[in-house]
Amino acid sequence: MGKKQHGTLKWIVAFAVLICMMMFSNAIEVEHVNAENQQKMLSYQMKEKPASQQESSLTHEEIVKLTNKFMDTLVQDVDNDYRVTKFQTKAELLEAFEQIAAKEVAQDYIDFYYMEESDGMYILPTETPPWFIEENDYDMITVDASTVKVIQKNTTDLYGDYKVEFEFTYDKGWRITDVNYHQFFV
Repeated sequence: MGKKQHGTLKWIVAFAVLICMMMFSNAIEVEHVNAENQQKMLSYQMKEKPASQQESSLTHEEIVKLTNKFMDTLVQDVDNDYRVTKFQTKAELLEAFEQIAAKEVAQDYIDFYYMEESDGMYILPTETPPWFIEENDYDMITVDASTVKVIQKNTTDLYGDYKVEFEFTYDKGWRITDVNYHQFFV
């Protein structure tokens, strides 16, 4: 091998090492969570969690609590005409979501499932959306020190196979800041 080729090879190797170092410093963490015993199996981690993230780690219990509270708040008690008994307006219902989810997330669901009339607010009599199933396993992806994505693949009689993705953000407490669905058609 000539001097020129040897010098070029050194630069290529140095460049490859530099690229690898950059990739490792920006790695994310993916944990698979067994819902039955809440055991986390670390799939991929290349950097330590900052101390602030360790103090506010999202737990299985917190995920279940927030997803259940979200659904309990979304599905309101109604009278025989489907008129909501506890809230008169969408704005009042939106306030009830304040500690559970970002305003934008709750607003989308409220706009879909409710309508306001002069005599109160009415729910659209339909099924609830595909949602988190407490008993099923899921993946947790740490996006940054205050953001975690939870991804769960489920199968139900009503919706068939689907994947639901939740984004949880920590700011003096965990809240749902995004929800996305993906249905699989056979």
